[in-house]
Amino acid sequence: MCLRSVISCFQTHYLYLYVKAFYPTSLLETGLDILFFWVARMVMMGLQLTDTLPFHTVYLHAMVRDKDGRKMSKSLGNVIDPLEVINGCTLESLLSKLDKGNLDPKEVIKAKKDQEADFPDGIPECGSDALRFGLLAYTVQGRDVNLDIKRVVGYRQFCNKLWNATRFALQFVSDFNPTCTLLEDIMSSGKCAVRDEYMISRLMKTSATVNDLLENYKFGDAQATMYAFWMDELCAVYLELIKPVVYDESKENEDARWAAQATLWVALETGLRMLHPMMPYVTEELWQRLPGRGTLGDAEEKSIMLMPYPEGNCSHENDDAEASMELTNKIIGACRSLRQSYNIANKNLTNFFVKITSTTGKIYAKAQTSDICTLGKGKSVSINPDSIPQSVGIVVVDDETSVYMDLAGMVDFDAEIAKLKKSLLKTQPAVDSILNKMNADGYEKNATLEFRAQTEEKLASLQKKVDDIQSAIENFEKLAIIEKEQT
Repeated sequence: MCLRSVISCFQTHYLYLYVKAFYPTSLLETGLDILFFWVARMVMMGLQLTDTLPFHTVYLHAMVRDKDGRKMSKSLGNVIDPLEVINGCTLESLLSKLDKGNLDPKEVIKAKKDQEADFPDGIPECGSDALRFGLLAYTVQGRDVNLDIKRVVGYRQFCNKLWNATRFALQFVSDFNPTCTLLEDIMSSGKCAVRDEYMISRLMKTSATVNDLLENYKFGDAQATMYAFWMDELCAVYLELIKPVVYDESKENEDARWAAQATLWVALETGLRMLHPMMPYVTEELWQRLPGRGTLGDAEEKSIMLMPYPEGNCSHENDDAEASMELTNKIIGACRSLRQSYNIANKNLTNFFVKITSTTGKIYAKAQTSDICTLGKGKSVSINPDSIPQSVGIVVVDDETSVYMDLAGMVDFDAEIAKLKKSLLKTQPAVDSILNKMNADGYEKNATLEFRAQTEEKLASLQKKVDDIQSAIENFEKLAIIEKEQT
């Protein structure tokens, strides 16, 4: 056999092995514009040569356009290089790139004006994670993505929040030693507070939801779900609730502290694994910094990308804990609203009284009075007390729940009344001026419908402000009288 025949046999053999290993595939990701020119021909060629479809699913991604909806084109000078978003780019660099191109001089002038309007300070450095996360968010728009770099910059802030919050949370678990069966240990320990059960339940439901969304190619919804989990549930609620628990290292608080640390570790580790396909670099870095890394044996890999993707466990879901936290968050919102209404500084803790007609709601609130104190900046929280002081502010949460705050010694009523009267003196003349214009001769005849509608809307807004100020003055005057009578 000649050398040429031997080489041909080897080539045929390797081609056979290659096709056997990589054909057929499962998914093709492409754009709609080449559906006929490329995808259809791949299908026909595969059927003709192998009698087998080359893939069973085609995912059509959206086309990226500029923020005005125009197709990115070199002839328009509106192409955004992903590297310019990842690494950042000055306005001078963007303009010089146009000069080096082959655009018509008139088009160069127009493109430069657009670039100066869109990026007056250039493109800030966003990083690949923020760009990837931003593009995922855009997939909910359908076939076209109108890319606004400002939105990508916003997701860069989320990257910063994720980094800072996780690094901050790591100090809470710096002395914690995780185990291979930590989640099961938590659920069987009997040490969990409602906040811990709530966090685990939300983690399980989020995992199940994200898996379902990814399997159905709803990447934008999966991105939004992960964003809401990290920002609204883990960082804004749970991380804040466990601060006093973790800081308390007393013997009496040992069980509660362990449950909080264990729950936080599981939430961080699982949350990072869920987020990893969307933000691979920052999640890898943070995952490697978790305490216990390298001590869990066969339960962990050397990289987060080799770890199994989290799946929800319905046995760990707890609807009662979530309902309790929902009511608690409403009460906390009312507490914060009261403090803001009366301009009470965070360092000044207040006494709250909560009236709840629902039996279940009463149980929920009593189980989480410490959490209400933590986030509501309360000195104490009384649920359905026998008596409530007269000098209180009130917020009605719903038809079953009302929150009261004791104002005794917390507010200088005379000073607040003086501020409100000063504000009223500035607002009332504006109302009188508009009324004079509307009552002037010829207003109805000469003013356009659009102008009259705008004037009436402005008047209604100012009048509401005046009414609110007058109502607040009356309330403060009443409270001032009550306070003087009590003293």
